[in-house]
Amino acid sequence: MSKEPLLLGISCLHYEWNSLDEAFNRCVEEFGLELIEFSTGSISEEDYDVCRTLSEKYSVQLGLHAWDNLPAMGQDDGETQALKLLNVCQQMGSKYLILHMGSHPNRKAGIQLITDICARIAPDFEDNNVLLCLENHYPYEYKEQNELGGVPDDFLPLFNLVNSPSIRFCLDYGHSNMADNTDDFIACLHPYLAYTHIADNMGEHDEHLAFGEGTVDWQHVLWATLKTGFRGPYVIEFPELHGIEFFTKFLQTIKELDRNSL
Repeated sequence: MSKEPLLLGISCLHYEWNSLDEAFNRCVEEFGLELIEFSTGSISEEDYDVCRTLSEKYSVQLGLHAWDNLPAMGQDDGETQALKLLNVCQQMGSKYLILHMGSHPNRKAGIQLITDICARIAPDFEDNNVLLCLENHYPYEYKEQNELGGVPDDFLPLFNLVNSPSIRFCLDYGHSNMADNTDDFIACLHPYLAYTHIADNMGEHDEHLAFGEGTVDWQHVLWATLKTGFRGPYVIEFPELHGIEFFTKFLQTIKELDRNSL
């Protein structure tokens, strides 16, 4: 049985471009990729329509990564901000909105807040065919930053309660490598998986090392992910300055693993 092609992409923060057209052109012509993840800090309101036009011109899908801490805003303001980001996705033509779960001094209360926010906004995301992909982050204790989403148990109550096809999971392999729980995330959350970030580190800090330059066992974790049937996006999130050959190495590795998983 034939499989859908893998969807492979890159974060706009991790390669050089001087105009939006150059960003799209390099993504397609130089890297051979099909998705660009933009950051809310890398584009302005005037760029949204341009992104939509260029995505159609180059046949490139879009993701939007935002950095808002919704639990810290409280339920009402967090909901309002999430819907503003949904509106940006609509203007850009972005199918994916990537958000961290946020940070909160009380872990249980923070998870309840993000759960309540997601429950209220889920119908709006469903109506507009946008996926809100909540990303795993650092261990809660890391540098006393109180980041939510460091373990699968931070996500499972939310997904069980909200149960929306538009509230999904983003697996950042670098973040899970810091907590040594990538296998747990794949095993527990693959039914909700809709997006991934590809970056390496040495298992302690979020260094965004090039593919294969850290301690992530890429052969193992990519194989485990592919075996769940997940087709992407798999999004490069390590810098071009390390050398474009590392982009090529990642692409060759995942495509070879995919061929062998037939």
